[in-house]
Amino acid sequence: MAQSITSINSLLINLKTVNRSLPMKLQQSGFDSNLSLGAEQEYTVKTLISAIDSLAIQFLTLTAKRNQFIQRTSFSERKEIESCLQQLFICLEQTQQQLADFQPDRDRCDNSRALTYQHNDETRQLSLLDAVQQIDLIKPYSRMLDMVTAHERIHALSAVLETLLSKQQQQINEVVDSELTREQSDALQLSQYLIRQAL
Repeated sequence: MAQSITSINSLLINLKTVNRSLPMKLQQSGFDSNLSLGAEQEYTVKTLISAIDSLAIQFLTLTAKRNQFIQRTSFSERKEIESCLQQLFICLEQTQQQLADFQPDRDRCDNSRALTYQHNDETRQLSLLDAVQQIDLIKPYSRMLDMVTAHERIHALSAVLETLLSKQQQQINEVVDSELTREQSDALQLSQYLIRQAL
């Protein structure tokens, strides 16, 4: 079917796989996972890793319904999502390699800056820091797809409520003739009107 969805799913699975081992490797290397990072210090290392995992799960859920995902996105949007995921995966792979090369007797973690270390006399940063930028690029697509999904759910609920209201109206019409006063009947009709307007 759509090659872009196959590629996106493959990247998402790879992201989850590589991301899963990062917390332990960072801890073993001595990096503080509670240090803040991001343009406005919106992440800690822990929350960044968690955000990557949540993003992967969210997109795997969305792409599980292939036809709906194709209808909700254009080809260029799917290619942009794929590109962002590819760059995010590269950040994680490079971080894995940097951690594999990290030697505690030669390299020292900077305890004041997230994912930063001294290599000999040179200051270096793990590529995981670049993941923030990729997450920021993919978030609008995530929010857009969430809104479309929520909108579809609202329409489905509206249809169910409309059906229930019409059945209730039939039952009320039968009861109105015998049991409700004119004032009660008018109040009931007004409340049904307001519910329909809210839908």
